Amino acid sequence: MRFIHTADWQLGLKLRYLSPEKAAQLRLLRFQTVRAIGALAQEARADAVLVAGDVLDDNGLGRDTLQQASDALRSFGDIPVGLLPGNHDAATEDGALARLELPPNVSVLARREPIRFGDALVYPCPLMRRHETDDPTAWLAQRAAGEGIRIAVAHGGVINFSDDADSIVPNLIDADRVLAKGFDYLALGDWHGTFRYNARAWYSGAPEPTRFKELEPGGILIVDIDAPGSAPRVERRHVAQTHWLTLDREMIEDCQVAELRAHLEALPERSRTLVNLRVRGAVSMAARDALEALVEEYGERLAYLTADTGELLTRPLPQDLATMTGEGFMAAGVERLLAGESAADTDALQLLYRLRREVADATA
Repeated sequence: MRFIHTADWQLGLKLRYLSPEKAAQLRLLRFQTVRAIGALAQEARADAVLVAGDVLDDNGLGRDTLQQASDALRSFGDIPVGLLPGNHDAATEDGALARLELPPNVSVLARREPIRFGDALVYPCPLMRRHETDDPTAWLAQRAAGEGIRIAVAHGGVINFSDDADSIVPNLIDADRVLAKGFDYLALGDWHGTFRYNARAWYSGAPEPTRFKELEPGGILIVDIDAPGSAPRVERRHVAQTHWLTLDREMIEDCQVAELRAHLEALPERSRTLVNLRVRGAVSMAARDALEALVEEYGERLAYLTADTGELLTRPLPQDLATMTGEGFMAAGVERLLAGESAADTDALQLLYRLRREVADATA
């Protein structure tokens, strides 16, 4: 039995931190990623594709997004595809998955009863509401005599991270108990990074990242199980269309601003790249001005750029101050700002430096 384990597509993701145009572009890329998974499933000759929850981002999605999802699902050809309701698209009466127009080979796994996929019996553990207080896998039965390959599909966490042992953690799954009942594999969704709980229980991770802090997103798993009781062979494949980068730069020389520009310029697909930039250290006023211009420029060229310069100090050099020389009020103001120790003083001095530079450039 060979199948694709994937999860957390979150088609229709809002991406509110992006401009409307860029958010629309990245939402479209998610449907392209689904098509890439379909092509990979056919190339790998998979017997089935199991999506372990959060196929869609929201149960309130409109017909346009549902149509795009339906069109993308046709890329799997005649390979059986099972869509498990997760916390974003729980199996409520008016849920989005229930309104999705499905190709003949695609089914929504909204019932807690086994269904055959190829040589395996798949046991879905759908979420019937966004937050389940009971373990959604609790209904699973012990292996029956002569039963073939058994796969459980669930959406939730397998580790209780709460400090309060008595607290109720929604959608908490007891993976060890599931495997003790004789399951050959537990296909998990909800955590967006690929994670091996043990040899028989895996999170595939989201095929497209949703935030910078996720560990190893962007992949799917190809799983082979030869026979009941056989150890699964799991291979991860990267499928993401977008690139999420975290850059941490400590600057002690002005030339490092140019090095950062060269790094951004060398990115292969800037329109599909999101960057989380942190800059610390100390630079001259001229370099700080160049950095701010760089952030503004690449904020438009990249799909997204967030820049944290809160730990970057500005150290005025003699040539910086030479551009702000003056008499009377101007000289006194510069002296007061230089003597100040607050961030507001530094910002004001940098603004004054920029204004003087702009005036000089305009009159040159």
